[in-house]
Amino acid sequence: MTSWALMLVSVVFPIAAGLIEWLASQDISERHHSHHDTFVVPSSIKRSLVIAMVFMCVTGIVMGWLCQIDVFEADPTVVLGFFVGFLAVAFVCWLLMRRYRVALYEDHMVVTPLLGKDASVRYADITSMEWTGVRAESGFRNLRIFVNGEKVTALWGGLDIEQILMLIDRFDVLGHASNS
Repeated sequence: MTSWALMLVSVVFPIAAGLIEWLASQDISERHHSHHDTFVVPSSIKRSLVIAMVFMCVTGIVMGWLCQIDVFEADPTVVLGFFVGFLAVAFVCWLLMRRYRVALYEDHMVVTPLLGKDASVRYADITSMEWTGVRAESGFRNLRIFVNGEKVTALWGGLDIEQILMLIDRFDVLGHASNS
């Protein structure tokens, strides 16, 4: 593949993500409906990833062009290949984030994970919930949900976990001794 083709490919990822973000933008991360609440990854996180893609696209094209005109001795195809690889991975991560959602109904929730099929959990069936992951400076931690001792799903800490817990209203099964 020539360096010009790689430059063209590198432009496709941020443009596609930017257009989808702009056209299908959700201004708030929580959507309140009459019969359920839906929580999705905040648009600020998704937009940050799109901005990173745009930055890496521009940087890759400039670096590839500088290699093309022999300012640097590196092969422009190799340099652009790195940037296209980054953009492809970032684009897939962005797509997965767009997919993730938690819908809370009166007696159950439906979690659409990053990968895999939807998980439906009745609140009354939850036997335990435990915090996972290391608490970073942001304070975000994931929450695993178990039914009959088996992990059914996990709620990503980037969502409004406190609000989700209030709606689930099962603090009796929340692991208090789990490094919180």
